[in-house]
Amino acid sequence: MNNLVRLTARIAQCGVLRYTPAGIPVLDLLLQHESWQEENAQQCLVKFEMPARLLGKQAEEWQYRQDAVIEAEGFLAQRSQRFPRPILRIQNIKEYKG
Repeated sequence: MNNLVRLTARIAQCGVLRYTPAGIPVLDLLLQHESWQEENAQQCLVKFEMPARLLGKQAEEWQYRQDAVIEAEGFLAQRSQRFPRPILRIQNIKEYKG
């Protein structure tokens, strides 16, 4: 099964950098996306917000980058055992230079 997401979005919010019990940096983000997509031969405006999470060195590097436009690749997973809604777990992130 595949679970790969590639998204261009703006970082609307950066959470506070925190650390797991093992000392791994974690940064929660809120991403905003807006684009025109074709569906059923019609153009439609797509807008949404999506929570995302960065781990490790990338979390430290992106903690002060609110409002940056990014390209992110990762996978969807539930936020936690208590909160089953999906979150984008970012594996690769770079500034969008579109």
